[in-house]
Amino acid sequence: MEQVIQKAYKETSKALNDIYERRKRTLFFQKIMWGLTGLYLLFMVLLLMRNYFPSMELDFIPAFKPFQPSQNNPYATVYPLVGLLVLLYPTTFLFAKAFQKFKLKEKESMAKMVRMLFPQVEFTQGATAPIKEVVQSKFFAWVKKETPIYSYGQIRGRVNDSIMNIADIGIVEQNTSNTVTGGLLHIPILNMLVVFYQNVFKNLVSNTTADNQYFTFRGMFCWLQFKKKLDGHTVVLPNSETTKWDRWASSNFKEEQRILLEDPRFTESFIVYGTDQVEARYVLSSSIMERIVALKEKFDRPIFLSFQNRQMYLAVLNPEGLFSFPSGRLDHIKVVEELANDIEMALEISSFN
Repeated sequence: MEQVIQKAYKETSKALNDIYERRKRTLFFQKIMWGLTGLYLLFMVLLLMRNYFPSMELDFIPAFKPFQPSQNNPYATVYPLVGLLVLLYPTTFLFAKAFQKFKLKEKESMAKMVRMLFPQVEFTQGATAPIKEVVQSKFFAWVKKETPIYSYGQIRGRVNDSIMNIADIGIVEQNTSNTVTGGLLHIPILNMLVVFYQNVFKNLVSNTTADNQYFTFRGMFCWLQFKKKLDGHTVVLPNSETTKWDRWASSNFKEEQRILLEDPRFTESFIVYGTDQVEARYVLSSSIMERIVALKEKFDRPIFLSFQNRQMYLAVLNPEGLFSFPSGRLDHIKVVEELANDIEMALEISSFN
């Protein structure tokens, strides 16, 4: 594999440098666009504050003083807003153009790299999102059939007599955190501050393109046939307070119960829910728990697994996406190595059968 990785890097290194430059250009226009949007929202917040608090004086903001309406100039506040909108139009156009070129080059280079590294599998970037499989995996208590799920590429191949599917997905949904944020959006003035933080501030300080900022989950999602026949389901989730709260607050899995296991290394990293204590222990044998812990250490990111109805599912959090190149410079072979290692480790779960 090492020779294949070196060859793939050699044949795509020029394209990787081009992608890096295109991303820099995209981020430059993104920051200008959202900076102008931020100024627009700031003016709107100040205007709303004057409407809600008529006695409020804005003399303490010198930059705003020339734009306060007067008897001689009643439309003073309108002029800067119009000016910002005029500036925003060409900036948005330039951002959209730069973003399209960047994404096209990224998709072409990623397709070439994956096919060089894994010629034995099928790779497509036009596959529909595996909505049915994501819902059936029961990883996310807040996911429903109508949940927006996006696909950024999918691998399909035969490994150890099983058909393995590996997809790069993004999910946008109302988990507990987003629900609280959604509630704030109904409060005047505060809603604009929330929008300012989520859409302006994050995009100004981030080195990630705007299309990858808003996912509740972004990363790898895999599914394949599980040879053990199961009557219920067993779900292995990252051991965190957010996971516990989302599971407790959901009405989707009332038939579940917490599965208490005895392996301290496993229970330190994971929390398990299932419909049957005995069946869960049958699935999560000592050797399987050891392999799950090892898999988590290899990925070094939160992972999810579930077993049910002759199917096994795996998800691995990856905020930048499996089939998208990472932020920062791309002039090193590590970019190819990380992609190859992630896909290889995902293919290894077929041996869990």
